[in-house]
Amino acid sequence: MTVRKVEIPEEIFSELEELLPKLDMKSVDECVTFILKSLLSGEFDNDELSGEEEEQMKERLADLGYM
Repeated sequence: MTVRKVEIPEEIFSELEELLPKLDMKSVDECVTFILKSLLSGEFDNDELSGEEEEQMKERLADLGYM
């Protein structure tokens, strides 16, 4: 499998790193891959965001340069 690198803020990386033992995962890469696969599979399609949550997400994505 070909892999690519993605940059994430240090704060998020550190938070994920602290969760690894609770999630029984060995690396932040494994954790991020799991999260992204879950999102892409549609697992969370039925979950709707409130208007406020959607605005916060859009602001965060814009701050990260994705919008």
